[in-house]
Amino acid sequence: MAYTTTHFTLQGLALWLLLSKKNKEYFKAHRWEFILINLFAALPDLDIFFGYHRSYTHSLIIPTFIIFSMIVIEKFSDKSADELMRGFRITRFLKLISIMWLLHIFLDLSWGPSLLFWPIDTNIYDLSIFLRFENMPWLFFPLTLLGIFPNWEIYSLSEGQRLFFINLSQQEREALLGNTLDLYIEQYSIEILLAITWIIIILIPIFKKNRRKTKGERKRFGNILVNIWKRIKRQLTLLGGFLIILGLILGPVIGKERTMSYEISADYVDTLTFFDPTLGLAFENKPQTAVQIQFQSETGIVSYNSTIMLTDNSTFSNFFTNFDNITLNYYDGNITYHQLIQLYNDQVNLAIVNSYFVSRIIDTENENSYTLTLNETSEINTVYLITLVDQWNKTESFIYEANISIDYILNRKQALIEGGVLDGIGLLFILFDQTIAFLNNRKRRKNSPS
Repeated sequence: MAYTTTHFTLQGLALWLLLSKKNKEYFKAHRWEFILINLFAALPDLDIFFGYHRSYTHSLIIPTFIIFSMIVIEKFSDKSADELMRGFRITRFLKLISIMWLLHIFLDLSWGPSLLFWPIDTNIYDLSIFLRFENMPWLFFPLTLLGIFPNWEIYSLSEGQRLFFINLSQQEREALLGNTLDLYIEQYSIEILLAITWIIIILIPIFKKNRRKTKGERKRFGNILVNIWKRIKRQLTLLGGFLIILGLILGPVIGKERTMSYEISADYVDTLTFFDPTLGLAFENKPQTAVQIQFQSETGIVSYNSTIMLTDNSTFSNFFTNFDNITLNYYDGNITYHQLIQLYNDQVNLAIVNSYFVSRIIDTENENSYTLTLNETSEINTVYLITLVDQWNKTESFIYEANISIDYILNRKQALIEGGVLDGIGLLFILFDQTIAFLNNRKRRKNSPS
């Protein structure tokens, strides 16, 4: 998590560097106004007080829409010179606040999940960017850099809100972090350096007299590059480029499909001293996500058949509670092995009757991968899965490994379309803006004396 001081100082310094010469000259004479804009670096974090953190105020769409609205107002405003100046200061103020808002969100990207594309997309995205090295020497270094790789984790809104620790209940936070949280003083070294830099560059000059730059300091070089930059830095062109980047992130960069996988292994056991030919698992069927359950278990000398069941909570709990009671009676010597098997079969049959999905796997089919697919749901549902050995050669003991893999598959076809729409709008902005610039330049040349 980026600290509030980091947001305030780093974003303030970044925005100061992004200002045009004209705006920078203005804010040099009105630094308190810039500091007021700088205070809005913490604006997105206000969602802490109105629900869940990293939610609606951490969307890139909202500040982008505000910037677009301000540009349109400036372009098509038909007022007097004084009204235009006042309006320009208001629109500039709102645009800079929105840029500060965007910088906050980008700074937060690698520090936890955020609702990046609301309201057009309600999923929460968590970005991790890492350097990947190959364990091979390169020149004098023991490793070879393969590149920079992004990794996106995607969660539903209700699911993602529970991932960030600020959104947890007091009991959940204590279970995760304990009663105390230590932040070591060296962790603040960068924040202290940023604060000092911010004070020197932005705050202290308030108390100094402004000095105009000399002509030597204003020298420009590379007229071609300057003209190209003039074209690129036009507001609608920059906004169009940002929308294209936003659309690419929402669409093909993240991909049309995301899969999150989990694996669970346990042993089916029947020996002289231990009896547990079962494996139970409770997991969540996530919204907007198809779930694939793959079951596989070893086979060997002892032939056996197994059963996979999907049950409700009470059937799941009753089965394993009764199973524990039966096995404890067997270990204590209260029942014989024959009675244990009979009682176990009774519980298996009862669970099968009360299950809403049952599939039987015969002998060597256990070694093949059996796949069960659950369709998408509108909300989180808990799924209770029981796999067990229901029939085997009772004269032999066995220990076989059973494996279950759960794949959550998020289909992002709609996000790809939405990303494409953003790319199209961004491209239209750039073409429109550059066409207007070209026509204006042509008109200016035509009207200028030869």
